[in-house]
Amino acid sequence: MPAYRWATLGCGVIGNELAQAMQALGGNLYSVGNRTHEKALSFAEKYGIAKVYDKPEDIFSDPDVDIVYISTPHNTHIRYLLPALAAGKHVLCEKSITLNSLELDQARRCADEHGVVLAEAMTLYHMPIYKQLADLIRSGALGPLRFI
Repeated sequence: MPAYRWATLGCGVIGNELAQAMQALGGNLYSVGNRTHEKALSFAEKYGIAKVYDKPEDIFSDPDVDIVYISTPHNTHIRYLLPALAAGKHVLCEKSITLNSLELDQARRCADEHGVVLAEAMTLYHMPIYKQLADLIRSGALGPLRFI
């Protein structure tokens, strides 16, 4: 299995969780970018990340980045999704991935055009309580499903 080089765009709570998870799995983030350069530097020092970008957009032109994790505020996602996808980067984007279906359609078309993966980080599908709920619904114990 190839080792992918992940860049994170955003150094908030989710970015920290990503960095910790990568290290717990024996790896590390390749690089970091943030809207505030000083915060990116501090984040890189905390997690031993060698590469810090001067501005977030520099991630997209780095030929060594395979995947970009976007965890900036959701109203900025489309601003970063489109250039990342157009640069041939796979993208895992924090929820909500876009503000509306028009933006999502635009991002999906861009991903398709450039042959890259666009995914939304939806952890709730993997939480034990939701798996138990899905099993309960499938079993019919609650009766017929009428509305979700």
